[in-house]
Amino acid sequence: MQFGTVCIVGPGLIGGSIGLGLKARNLVKTVIGVGHRVSSLECARKMHAIDTGALQVEDAVGNADIIILATSVNQIVDLAKRIIPLMKSNAILTDVGSTKAYIVEQITSHLRKDVTFVGAHPIAGSEQRGVEFASKDLFVGATCIITPLDVQSKESETIAQLWRLLGAKVTYLSPQLHDEILSFVSHTPHLVASCLINAIKKEYLDCGSSGLRDTTRVASGDPELWVNIFKQNRENVIKSIDRFIVELNGFREDLLTKDNASLLERLTRAKDARDKIFSNNVTV
Repeated sequence: MQFGTVCIVGPGLIGGSIGLGLKARNLVKTVIGVGHRVSSLECARKMHAIDTGALQVEDAVGNADIIILATSVNQIVDLAKRIIPLMKSNAILTDVGSTKAYIVEQITSHLRKDVTFVGAHPIAGSEQRGVEFASKDLFVGATCIITPLDVQSKESETIAQLWRLLGAKVTYLSPQLHDEILSFVSHTPHLVASCLINAIKKEYLDCGSSGLRDTTRVASGDPELWVNIFKQNRENVIKSIDRFIVELNGFREDLLTKDNASLLERLTRAKDARDKIFSNNVTV
């Protein structure tokens, strides 16, 4: 199967990995990259993540069969508004944003009748940024959540098949449920990692080892990117924080009351839940 001409707006870690994966598997005719810097586009081209590059979306999207918005979430809606009038008939617009409700609502309200938007979120990546960290196999074994308005549409199946061929496991969620779930499994964990680092006196950090490193790895992510994620998913993140505070207060109360049996139950329950999910030692 081939997807024709694919335009990737933002060929960084995720976008570059999509390009590398598509080209390595001979799934595309051409990959066009759109970025802000000539140097980054040239790096992506030399890595074979893209075939050609452009600095403006207006110069890149007109002939694309699929356009993938792989920028930070705060840029996706504005880019979509610029791109939609330029898309050829029957082309598909999709994204990789880690928030969905706001993005889907805004983009679908500006769609033309002859083009389709299919929201997507591959749950893969790292705290690193830039196409130099991209990998053709980044999505192998990862989950990609598709949030289409019509699960049965051929366009939804096209995007789902793209992700399957890149090695991902596809699941369908509503945009609202996606944001609720991600607030617990991705957004609040980043916040917690950041809070933990901020709570430790700087002079103590030199004594930290692998445990602290692993627990706080995601705190090294781009702060501006994460501010925009928290902004778009604010209400769900607040609810997730509230749940976390309840659990944290439970630990605190057990320590105050010297309830070692309750502490053991909490720690055992956490170990069993984590071991069940990450038994294959997969890094997420």
